[in-house]
Amino acid sequence: MLPVHLRLAEIFHMNMKGALTLEEAKELQYCLRENARYCWDCLMIENQFRLASTTHDHEWQLDLQRKLEVLRLTGRVPRT
Repeated sequence: MLPVHLRLAEIFHMNMKGALTLEEAKELQYCLRENARYCWDCLMIENQFRLASTTHDHEWQLDLQRKLEVLRLTGRVPRT
């Protein structure tokens, strides 16, 4: 779990208790945007992994596994 996911859950519970302040609403939008980017990046790598598997490109598969691990730990896809 990334810190943004924890904060998203916190804001969700704050919203359950009452209306969010303007700052909290802005933070919610930021968390939602980051979560969407994270999900998109995970799906992109997973789809590429399927293609690498289909083409039996084991080197590419290993590279994609490394990228997915880094993404899950840091929230960012490594550029290399």
